[in-house]
Amino acid sequence: MPAQTTFIGIIGVALSVVGVILIIASLVPIPYVENVPREVTSVTTTPRFKIVNETWLEETFVVKPDDANAYCRSFPSDTTLYITIKVLSGGNRDINFWVMDEPEWRVFKADGSFYYYTTPSRTRITEAYIVWNPPSNERICFVFDNTFSIITSKTVYAKINYSYETYTYETITYTTTVYEQSIRYQTLSYLLAPGIVVFAVGAALLIASRYTSQQRKPGEIQPAQPQQAQ
Repeated sequence: MPAQTTFIGIIGVALSVVGVILIIASLVPIPYVENVPREVTSVTTTPRFKIVNETWLEETFVVKPDDANAYCRSFPSDTTLYITIKVLSGGNRDINFWVMDEPEWRVFKADGSFYYYTTPSRTRITEAYIVWNPPSNERICFVFDNTFSIITSKTVYAKINYSYETYTYETITYTTTVYEQSIRYQTLSYLLAPGIVVFAVGAALLIASRYTSQQRKPGEIQPAQPQQAQ
């Protein structure tokens, strides 16, 4: 009986120790390394080829007798002009069309001898469609000339489109994901409940063994006391 009681007590102590270890292990933070994703944003500027198409002039107007109307402006380099002219009414429905530099337009108005670009210019036209590449960054005047008529006004429709090539710069944002090592902490919380249970069982066995060792088993025969001789 004493041997059995001692064995139960040893098991109780062992289980109690194991329970305490599990409880402590569930509460102590344990470091570990984790790869943490992080987004990295980068911005780049990329040139883009672009063709610009625009309408500069689209108008119906009247050119008085012995007079001229002019429209002047400059254009970017490598520009292509698309010129449409129609004389809608007046006399023989004809007009002179001159293309000249702005200083020559001032000479023209002063009734002087002027120079003009021969390729796009036309004389006594009723209608025309002209494609022309003007010099860059110079003010060009498009002159609708009715000075040859002293009586009749001319109603003219004119449209000038232009196109040119250019580069624009487009901002592009790229987002990539990189992984960085980070130290994190975790607890083995799932060991808490088993630790408490194991500790409780061990404590119960330890208490039972101590209680049993202090009690006498019922019906146990006590050893006989030796009798003294008379």
